[in-house]
Amino acid sequence: MSDSYYLGVDLGGTQLRIAAVTGEGRLATEVVTVPTGKDFGPEDLRRQLKSLNGKVRDMVADHPIAALGFGTPGVIHQDSLTQSDNLPLLNGHNIEGVVSAAADCPVKLENDARCFTLAEARYGAGRGARNVCGVTLGTGLGCGVMTDGRLHRGVSSQAGEVWRIPLREHHFEYYLSGAGVVRGYAAAGGRADDPFDSARIASLARAGDAAAQAAWRAFGDDLYTLCEVIISLIEPEVIVIGGSLSQARDLYEATSLSRLARRSTRVAFAELGSAAGVIGAAALNISRQ
Repeated sequence: MSDSYYLGVDLGGTQLRIAAVTGEGRLATEVVTVPTGKDFGPEDLRRQLKSLNGKVRDMVADHPIAALGFGTPGVIHQDSLTQSDNLPLLNGHNIEGVVSAAADCPVKLENDARCFTLAEARYGAGRGARNVCGVTLGTGLGCGVMTDGRLHRGVSSQAGEVWRIPLREHHFEYYLSGAGVVRGYAAAGGRADDPFDSARIASLARAGDAAAQAAWRAFGDDLYTLCEVIISLIEPEVIVIGGSLSQARDLYEATSLSRLARRSTRVAFAELGSAAGVIGAAALNISRQ
């Protein structure tokens, strides 16, 4: 019999992504995606997951599927999803039941930032470390914590929810997010007559726009503060930073994260790219080699 593969599913506010993963944590297929969004509900999840599950299984017909791992934003406690702002129609639903009905194999569910952390700790920038924090910077702010080689969830599965730590009358996610970069650009005197997003502000900063550069410096200062909080509380061996906003690291790394160089904790950027979510979800079912 051929070696078993593992399905990894990464549910996000804009896409549902799935791929087959080997027992060594490598992609065995391409990552297949469909769009999601704020109107994406339980029936959409069941239908799309069933369809994608079939497509990926067809790609690996010679390999049995051992299990499916599922990562999602928000908090999963007692099989129900809460605090998923970007997928509001899924809040309060028994996600484990929906996924199990579409999977046709054993399933495990986990917060997406923890899946990211697991992937990078085993197969990416945190390889060899047993104490790792993974920070995801994108539409929102996520964080996963691994201690002594195991994911730490907390009493009600809310460990790592750093987005809501108070900061300057708001919270960290208000600043450390795509919308936070836009706010920083406006606060620095950037133009407000056209719609802007973080990618455009990154391009402007690289072209020499002073307001855009100031926005990314402010972003870096707040990321430095978050890392200091993590180090003070947990002191992991490594903090791995990923997510779409890590692609703008050239605009904030040197002036902010360099201040952490004297700490015992190493700060690294993710190595697995956009595949980290599906690999980490699959790894929920993969015994450590």
